[in-house]
Amino acid sequence: MNTKDISILSIAPYTILPANTGGRLGIARFHHYLGQLVPNHLVSTTGNAEHTFSFTLHRLFPDKPVRYLPYYGLQKIIRLAREKGSTHIICEHPYMALTAVALSKKLGIPWFLHTHNIESQRFKTLGKKWWFILAQYEKYAMQKANGIFFVTKEDAECAIKEFGINNNKCHVIPYGCDLAHIPVASGNAKQLLAAGYGLNTSVPWLYFLGLLDYQPNAEAVAYILDEVKPRMDKAGIQCEILLAGRGLSETLIAKVNASSNVHYLGFVPDLSDFLHACDIMLNPVITGGGIKTKAVEALAYNKIVVSSHSGAAGIEPSFCGQNLLVSPDYDWDTFAAHIITALHTEPHTPESFYNTYYWGNVAKKALDVIRK
Repeated sequence: MNTKDISILSIAPYTILPANTGGRLGIARFHHYLGQLVPNHLVSTTGNAEHTFSFTLHRLFPDKPVRYLPYYGLQKIIRLAREKGSTHIICEHPYMALTAVALSKKLGIPWFLHTHNIESQRFKTLGKKWWFILAQYEKYAMQKANGIFFVTKEDAECAIKEFGINNNKCHVIPYGCDLAHIPVASGNAKQLLAAGYGLNTSVPWLYFLGLLDYQPNAEAVAYILDEVKPRMDKAGIQCEILLAGRGLSETLIAKVNASSNVHYLGFVPDLSDFLHACDIMLNPVITGGGIKTKAVEALAYNKIVVSSHSGAAGIEPSFCGQNLLVSPDYDWDTFAAHIITALHTEPHTPESFYNTYYWGNVAKKALDVIRK
């Protein structure tokens, strides 16, 4: 099938716009770059904001749990698919797999599951008691899909091993970045941020960024405060540690306030200037599953990422040069040693990283799978 003959019907089961979290941004960007290559009609909820992305948004689902009922809105989606001449279906996450299966049968077209992690395993690490029920449904979704887009090779290997999924159906389509090469540094970004928050520009800036009321990220902040910072102090490392993102708990804010040279910035309105200003990303994330989107973003901005093993899942080290330093989970001595190494390393993200993780190349890879 030629690319010009392809028209995609995509299903996003929850509100993704505004794209203000890593998960939302990943869906929006993937479909934006895909929509630059072929027609892409994205069915989602009424709560989505206005946008300028290249995909066409259809707000067919209400922002209510009823949308997850099997076959909810099926006839509306069938009419839309026929009107737009849809040739393929992409379903984000497994939650609407029954609807995707029914659409595929009714329209006689293949469907692809775009899974951002092994959802049941993620919920298991978060302590959700019903994770095993989701595992059975997730297995069903993967077995029924014509193809599966995994964000990491680890997730693909897990699906093959745990769910018995055919290897030929599994395709690694990574979380991407908007940058196609190392960006030009913003000359005054550090000075502007320092003036706004009272930061010392004469020492390196280490940072952690994310939605901080998300349990894995909150745990990472606690590790920075309780495990990493004391080891840095003992080693005599002079730096500023910046914690950015919404939702940090009052308990952790109190710990930040009691720590020297640690600053909670809250929501950062200009992420590009923030990333240009900082020097090293700390990524001590252990739980949660899937790829850590902020680590990909940091590497794209030519930052050295000091990470736990779980925090680096899904990122291919061979594409990162010396910009990715990985220690075993909970090995805080090695983690701290890697920070010292990073402080004495000139960052340089290789071209191979952008060849793999630039969203334009990611979308082309996905379309090639669809086309074949």
